[in-house]
Amino acid sequence: MYLTKLVLNNFRSYPSSIFQFTPNINLIIGNNGVGKTNILEAIYFLASGKSFRSAPLSNLINWNSPQSATVEGYSLKGNENYLFEIQLIKKSSLCKTTISRNYLINRVKKSRKKYLSQFNSVIFEPDDIRLVTGSPSRRRSFLDQVFSINWHYCSALSQFNRALKHRNELLDQIRNGQSQPAELYYWNQSLAKNDVIVHNHRNLFIKFVNHFFSSHSSSEINKLFLTYYPSYLTPQIMEKNFQQEVSRGHTLAGCHRDDYTFSNRSFCTSNKELELWGSRGQQRLAVLALRLAQIDFIESEFKDKPILLLDDIFSELDTTHRRLVGQICHTYQTILTSSEDEPLKYFEQAHQIRL
Repeated sequence: MYLTKLVLNNFRSYPSSIFQFTPNINLIIGNNGVGKTNILEAIYFLASGKSFRSAPLSNLINWNSPQSATVEGYSLKGNENYLFEIQLIKKSSLCKTTISRNYLINRVKKSRKKYLSQFNSVIFEPDDIRLVTGSPSRRRSFLDQVFSINWHYCSALSQFNRALKHRNELLDQIRNGQSQPAELYYWNQSLAKNDVIVHNHRNLFIKFVNHFFSSHSSSEINKLFLTYYPSYLTPQIMEKNFQQEVSRGHTLAGCHRDDYTFSNRSFCTSNKELELWGSRGQQRLAVLALRLAQIDFIESEFKDKPILLLDDIFSELDTTHRRLVGQICHTYQTILTSSEDEPLKYFEQAHQIRL
């Protein structure tokens, strides 16, 4: 499946705009601040219902239109045409403002469960380097992004986070003598059940990535591996940690405390982590390889090629890695942004959109 046309109404900086795409390479060129990334964000949002910038939904609605925004994507799969649409609707009351999403396929309203995974995208961005050098929460966010089109995972993670919030509030109340330990039972059960689902998916992906790395034809990539540090949560663990958790007022184990590290087998040290020993170039290659693994994972899971979204990454890569990205891009529909014409050296036949 590939995207033929994108229609934006009151999305970010676009009050009303239409963009046409080819099935191959599409290059969006413009100065910084003209809205190049907003186009990629709209496509990613259309696929997942989320922003890859982790922005609140209210930020996606154009400031001159306080009530709603719409993203429409016209797609072709085989000989069949599809129209995917997400509507953002703002509702205000005396107490608060809420944003709801409507999901539609060919103008027919769908549940989020029915909508997700109909078409997929993978985003490459300069900020990906933080997957190596940043916090564990950044690395967990990447895993959540991988499964943002998997309704089972998204539902389990949402229920886990809701239960975690309530359980932590109860732990505070128990410490202050306002609640009884027995009141934790329901939230403990919800946490344990959904933690298993989230960890099953994450374990599957980490194993897939390591196999992708070890079997890759590139001698640089096949030396890489991820070490996963899952924080499993069971009723027994919660019972063991109970006194300490009451004292601290928060839950000490669970998928919200997972982490993983990037390592390279070629380092001559027992600790082979890229964050400590890797050059900037080696770190960038590692996150690039991880994105390539994500592409392969999505294609194997959904039997369809994802759309590649590259947000001004060519300026961050050396010549060797640009060529590697270029080889991948020619296999997929690719939409990339740049503030200069440099990518045209690698994509001479690219369809150009100049802003």
